[in-house]
Amino acid sequence: MLKLSQLKDISQLPDLVLCPLDSWDLISVAGEDRITFLQGQLTCDLTNLKPGQQTLAAQCNPQGKVWSIFRVIVLKDRVLLTQPKSVTAKQLPELQKYAAFSKVEIKKETEYQIFGLAGCKSAAYIAKNADASAIHDQSRLLEGDKGVIIKQPYPSLRYLMIIKNEQAKELIEDIKDQASIYDDSLWNAMNIASGVAFIEQETSGLFIPQMLNLQALDGISFTKGCYIGQETIARAKYRGANKRALFILTGRATKAPKAGQNVQVLLNDNWKRVGTIISGCQYGDGHIEVLAVLPKDSNAGDVYQIQEIEGSALYYAPLPYEIEEE
Repeated sequence: MLKLSQLKDISQLPDLVLCPLDSWDLISVAGEDRITFLQGQLTCDLTNLKPGQQTLAAQCNPQGKVWSIFRVIVLKDRVLLTQPKSVTAKQLPELQKYAAFSKVEIKKETEYQIFGLAGCKSAAYIAKNADASAIHDQSRLLEGDKGVIIKQPYPSLRYLMIIKNEQAKELIEDIKDQASIYDDSLWNAMNIASGVAFIEQETSGLFIPQMLNLQALDGISFTKGCYIGQETIARAKYRGANKRALFILTGRATKAPKAGQNVQVLLNDNWKRVGTIISGCQYGDGHIEVLAVLPKDSNAGDVYQIQEIEGSALYYAPLPYEIEEE
């Protein structure tokens, strides 16, 4: 299986790439109360989502700090939450402890698997082998409840595929001679370039959702009513209490950046700590990209470094979306 370190930059992406997302978990929430239960736990509004539809969302503690960010996918008989494996041990018990008085079953999903499909030929592959309508819809439930295909944001043409075990086995057998198989370090790099953050264990419980730009990605409902952490999140919006946001930084380093490492800015010939890395990646030529929480008033001309990586140098890169003002 190929790694991101074997790819010089994203422009060299092969025409068809399959990424088994082995470093990701699927969390299943089933039972007749699953929608009302999650409505009181997550930042998104699930009440209008139909089977096959999806949204980003966060699960927060009572202080409004994010345990995890998910892509929330509604199926006919359950709701699936995608997240990095490293955070599950911390996040899952926090969700399960609120379930005692609801008719829900919360566990790691075992019937479905998760893949990323990317490259200029990915749409043609899906149209031929799965469902031609899926390449046009934001998300699409496959016939026979075999899974769901979700079109992903910039960069490149790419799809998140959540499919049942039998179909996953068939997919791997069919595509192995047609596609380049990369581990999920490539998928992580694409998420960084798209400005979409997912929380690892090292950064769980540290930031409110607006610091991770979730309001700009339709991951927060400010009208649905109460949920865990809602008071802090609403205060950040209506009182302008949030002074930090998620930024993309790009540059060079001798090692791959890691979640939880410190970002410093050069001020008056001295380095000052100003932020935290949420996720990072390194291409084969030493080029790095990170998502970092920094002050909202950070200057686009500033020079940064990662405190834990000597000689690293990073610069501001524009997000592919606008950050809404609080």
